[in-house]
Amino acid sequence: MTLGLPKISSVRMIQRNYRFCQRHLSMVYLLPLPTAARSDKKKPIKFSKNSRTHKMLNKNEYSFVYQHAYLPEHLPEHGEAISGTKSYLLDNYLCYFCKKHLIFIGYPLGIGTGDTSLVFQSACERFNPSTIAIIAPERWHEEKPVDWQPDDYYYKLDLPLEKPDPEASYMIRRARKELQVNEGKFKKEHKKIIKEFIAQHRFSKEQIHVFKKIPRYLKNSLTARIIEAKYGGEIAAFSIVDLGSSDYAFYLFNFRSKAINIPGASDLLFWEMLLLAQSGGKKAVNLGLGINDGIRRFKEKWGGRPFLPYTTDMMNAKPFDLGDLAKKL
Repeated sequence: MTLGLPKISSVRMIQRNYRFCQRHLSMVYLLPLPTAARSDKKKPIKFSKNSRTHKMLNKNEYSFVYQHAYLPEHLPEHGEAISGTKSYLLDNYLCYFCKKHLIFIGYPLGIGTGDTSLVFQSACERFNPSTIAIIAPERWHEEKPVDWQPDDYYYKLDLPLEKPDPEASYMIRRARKELQVNEGKFKKEHKKIIKEFIAQHRFSKEQIHVFKKIPRYLKNSLTARIIEAKYGGEIAAFSIVDLGSSDYAFYLFNFRSKAINIPGASDLLFWEMLLLAQSGGKKAVNLGLGINDGIRRFKEKWGGRPFLPYTTDMMNAKPFDLGDLAKKL
């Protein structure tokens, strides 16, 4: 008898420091989507007892991941800092694991060489998780989760962008008259603006956790950049972009000061972010998820278009029990 995927018994909220995968990240690379159908001809990846000693990404694997990354969830330094996990690579699929919690990214890096569902099964067999988070272009598991997020799309903007539309151009010219834009380093001023941003909105504990982990991410990352707009020497707004992928930039966060409200500040920072990405040879920017009508309109105004479907589920995993099976026979 072959033991299969751990039985999904119920679904609940994964602990807050493993919810990074919900809706606050960005990036993209047009590749064949992984198939969600199971195949009887393919066998799950097998691991020896020695290989079950979890080995994190080595230098070559890090290089491979960053070369092919097209989602923010593909950035190990970002995912590890926010989720408190460590990253692993299984058959060109990235996952994060710590203390019985598994986050499986169901989008292959490079050309996926395995069936997504079978690679996921192998990950469950290898790590034996208690709770699981799955991000994928489509669902392949049969059981309906209790905790899930609405389906969405990642948005992409191809580069180079010759010029913004008239509305954005006007806002950029208006903001440029009052603001000076430069690259900066994370300081107390940035932290204060993030705190103000959190206080102004009604966020879940999981969302607040993501924002609070931004300093750790910026400290650990070699490819994240802060673009800030200053008014009279004070920060009016700033954005965070990651340039780690070979072909893509990741538009991750944008924050504005509560005290200094300059119209067009976000448009100006967005334009400067595009120029920075283009100067670095990037072919596109992953703008993240649509999330809501307001955010979608901003991305579409700049020419962003949906290009990859997004689904996410949270669940508990119960190991397959031969004793329970025997009682039913």
